[in-house]
Amino acid sequence: MRLFDHHVHTDRSDGRLSLAARAESVKRRPHGVSDHFPYHEGFRTDDDVLRYLDDAARLGLRVGIEYDLGVAPPLRPSTLDALHYVIGAVHQVFLDGRRIGFDVAGAYLKGQLGSGPFRDAALFASEEVRRRILEETLRAVRDGVERLDVDILGHPTFTPIAALGDPDAGYPLEWQERLIEICRAGGVAIEVNESYRVPHRAFLERARDRGALFSVGSDSHGEIGPLRRTEAMIREAGLAQDRFLDGGRVRGPRHDGPDARSAASSS
Repeated sequence: MRLFDHHVHTDRSDGRLSLAARAESVKRRPHGVSDHFPYHEGFRTDDDVLRYLDDAARLGLRVGIEYDLGVAPPLRPSTLDALHYVIGAVHQVFLDGRRIGFDVAGAYLKGQLGSGPFRDAALFASEEVRRRILEETLRAVRDGVERLDVDILGHPTFTPIAALGDPDAGYPLEWQERLIEICRAGGVAIEVNESYRVPHRAFLERARDRGALFSVGSDSHGEIGPLRRTEAMIREAGLAQDRFLDGGRVRGPRHDGPDARSAASSS
């Protein structure tokens, strides 16, 4: 299986390797680069993104960004058009003005906090809190699809709820179906994420049965390694290789309006 890996970070955000090093690793496995936007003071504007695109493309890399849905500043349509693809991802939500970050849950899912129970589980014990987190996540995704026309939804079911246990119990079926439909109707690929091991099999099977598109994302911050978990997830869910993106965007340029993208997806 030689699927294209869209979700790889460099030292332009929180990755450990340079663009030049990534230009070498594509010889081992096909991938692009997609650093976090925004990231600190050096990666917050259209000019920053275009400079990143020029530097990476000059090395022969396919170039995207991981746009932080719900918090990232807007980018010009022409800037988004210049990229090879755009990943939209949710890393936090706000409830009553309070930031609910996903970082600790992410470290737990990656196995960085040991094998015991999720230490912040008590913060999400309330069904009402979980419901509001899910609704805010869905709102951010819908806005990203409608306003930004993202090509890929990164780590789609990554929230603190994923760290609580059985995801099919933690994520109501109705919520899963709404998320899948937003992606399917918008022509947005659902990422199979190596690092967080999401989405779970039942979600992928539901998305498959509804005709969704998919994307591979290692979410690598260090050396490029094998995609063993991703390949197993794809195989177990019965996802066809021809439903996966291959380093480009799903539809046409954003500045031509939503009708242009819809027409391109049906051509």
